[in-house]
Amino acid sequence: MSPDNPHDKFFKEAFSQPEVLIDFLHLFAPEAVCERIDYATLVREADSFTDDQLAEHFADLVFSAQYGEQSIRLVLLLEHKSYTEEHPHFQINRYLLNVWESQLKQKQPLTPVLPVIVYHGKRRWKQRRVADYFAPVDESLRVYLPDFDYLLVDLSTLSDERLPLLRSDYARLTAILLQNSRRKRELARLLDTFADVVRRLVETPAGQRFVGTGFLYLTYTSALTRVELFTIFSRISSQTDTTTMTVAEELIREGEKRAMTVAEELIREGEKRAMTVAEELIREGEKRAMIVAEELIREGEKRAMTVAEELIREGKERAMKAAEELVRQKEERAMRDAEELVRQKEERAMKAAEELVHQKEREASVKFIGAMLKLNLDVATIASAAELPLTDVEAIVAEINRTGAA
Repeated sequence: MSPDNPHDKFFKEAFSQPEVLIDFLHLFAPEAVCERIDYATLVREADSFTDDQLAEHFADLVFSAQYGEQSIRLVLLLEHKSYTEEHPHFQINRYLLNVWESQLKQKQPLTPVLPVIVYHGKRRWKQRRVADYFAPVDESLRVYLPDFDYLLVDLSTLSDERLPLLRSDYARLTAILLQNSRRKRELARLLDTFADVVRRLVETPAGQRFVGTGFLYLTYTSALTRVELFTIFSRISSQTDTTTMTVAEELIREGEKRAMTVAEELIREGEKRAMTVAEELIREGEKRAMIVAEELIREGEKRAMTVAEELIREGKERAMKAAEELVRQKEERAMRDAEELVRQKEERAMKAAEELVHQKEREASVKFIGAMLKLNLDVATIASAAELPLTDVEAIVAEINRTGAA
């Protein structure tokens, strides 16, 4: 385990064991999620999707698995900071985009991602929705905000009573070490309280290696000295005494070897590189200064001309398209206006024709009824002969008598 990033290394070594990952999921994930994961298909992938910015927040561990009828990626994200993150969705969103952009570049089908944050700080993590990050927001705007969540493995919630809920000793020791590596008294107390966990692990070679890995992790991260750690582990059993002694001896040998190797290499490389770099800088500096200056001049002229030509071409194209669109719109409006005018004229002509016919028919009726009156026929007989309603005939007779039209 490298001292450069011991938290990440121990996290990856611990959670790469399926029983550890499955144990934590059963304790922290909703039952509906746990039931759909086919743990037999759980496979760790070599991929990592943390970029330079995300590396400040997380270390990642990527798995693939069957989730019901579909394939998913299950991603463990170890929160680097020992305090809670105010806006974790923003980092997770960036991470998810990295995953899906990678799949698109490789022409792979997009798969859902189940993000799991592993938090090992002291304070309880407050899980919120994205909408809660903002001041009171109008309901009509909520649909335009990102809306996704993440699973949270908050190790600060693992009290002495809850820790046994983890089924495997690997998971229990992982939780104890990750959560308490910086807490001197609590770490010592828990290692004594759950000494049986360590005793059972060292009964197998794989368990011995894991306990050794955990001890090595603590030597780099714990506030306890190596002597204090060795004393605590030695009290647990003779087997843990042997395991930690092996790690301690390996640390001493590795430290001495690395110190000598690094010192010698630094001396040799320092002298050699100092001379080489100085000479190369002088030569390259003069040469590159001239090349860069000439290249900048050429590129500046070329780019300016290219940009100018492109702007002119784009301007002409946009002007032509705008003019064509304007002409088309005007033609359409003119056509609609002309059709409306024709329709209105036709309606007026039709009404005028109907009115004229009606007027002619009435004049004919007046002449006919006037002729009948001269024959001294009564109104009922005239109405029958004219095939007109009696009321109409009476009105016409009244008009003839009033005006003498007949």
